[in-house]
Amino acid sequence: MSLLIVSSQPRMLVADRWTGIEYIMKHFARIGFAAAFALTVSAGSLLAGDTKWGAFAVDTSDATTKTPYYGVGGGDSEKEASDNAMKFCTEEGGKNCTLATTYEQCGALASNGSSIGWGKAPSKDDAEKQSMQGCGKDDCKVVASDCN
Repeated sequence: MSLLIVSSQPRMLVADRWTGIEYIMKHFARIGFAAAFALTVSAGSLLAGDTKWGAFAVDTSDATTKTPYYGVGGGDSEKEASDNAMKFCTEEGGKNCTLATTYEQCGALASNGSSIGWGKAPSKDDAEKQSMQGCGKDDCKVVASDCN
């Protein structure tokens, strides 16, 4: 007795096989492009150093310096930016650093060594103008400004 098995599946022709391979290649190409785009966007924001908050800490207790000891810090939270500014002020030599201001857009610090002013505004120019007004002396100058 002999048994004959007949398949219900049609045989794939050579042309159909290439169509299947092209489909797979296009599918993987789309996935690869999407992954490369996502990686580029993520890396761009990391490399740009985007932070949400900035802060200035300052020590004007040393009257012999024309420019006070100061630190500019950034971070994802107001506390992180403040802590970083205090750390950098101390690292610069400040012994009595205090937090001057925090900001989400732009900030500036002006001083003449004994008087100090700070500003925060949407633009660097406006923050610097505010800091000069806050310092209030003719010999004040902007010692630092920063925008997030």
